[in-house]
Amino acid sequence: MEAVLKSRDGSLTFFNQEFGECYHSLKDGAYTETLHKHILPPILFANSLQKPCLKILDICFGLGYNTFTTAIEYRKMGYKGRIEIFSPEKDRGVFEKILALKYPCELLGLDIAKIIHTLQSTNNISGTSSASSVFITPHTSLELFIGDARDYFHQFSDGSMDIIYQDAFSPRVNPDLWDKEYFLELFRLSHSESIITTYSTNTEIFLNAKNAGFLVYKYNSKHTRKSTLFLKTPLAEHKDLSLWG
Repeated sequence: MEAVLKSRDGSLTFFNQEFGECYHSLKDGAYTETLHKHILPPILFANSLQKPCLKILDICFGLGYNTFTTAIEYRKMGYKGRIEIFSPEKDRGVFEKILALKYPCELLGLDIAKIIHTLQSTNNISGTSSASSVFITPHTSLELFIGDARDYFHQFSDGSMDIIYQDAFSPRVNPDLWDKEYFLELFRLSHSESIITTYSTNTEIFLNAKNAGFLVYKYNSKHTRKSTLFLKTPLAEHKDLSLWG
């Protein structure tokens, strides 16, 4: 198994040997990056707490930080609606990594080991693509798809996602999940009020997203390095946001 690494905020992550990258930014911190680059922007800028049901596409599941933190943070903020999270992941080895990882105290309200054991017990172990589901909390469900993300997208109707966490490994090592054709598919899955979050600040990625039809906003959070939001509808002016291009 790959080495466990401690990030800046003390939360732990792994280095992925296949892609040659960490699952999270060591400089920002695994938990801090998750919270401020992915979970909070839809709450701050897309009124997600006001919606009775949220459908979230978490690309890719990895160590589960985005999914687990979503469940905890929305519950902490008093959200009463239903959250449905859909997440593709190619690496069956993430189950072993997750079970070996000590998660930050902010996530201790979840029985992560039980969640993973349930997913393992219902997942197809034949090596073919398959999906398994579990309730993380009484009002938050997760469908985990083991297989290629682009294959997974075909089952979803146009405009079906409220939030997309674009958190794949970088364009340098995983270009298929960052090219224009990929963003065209995200555009199909998004409705007029959807929001896509990502850590990437790569100009080529901005162009791919813009050419697919998205507005590109640079987000300057005081808690992390800069990140990016993609939307179909303009956001209200905010001191931490700037429209690119």
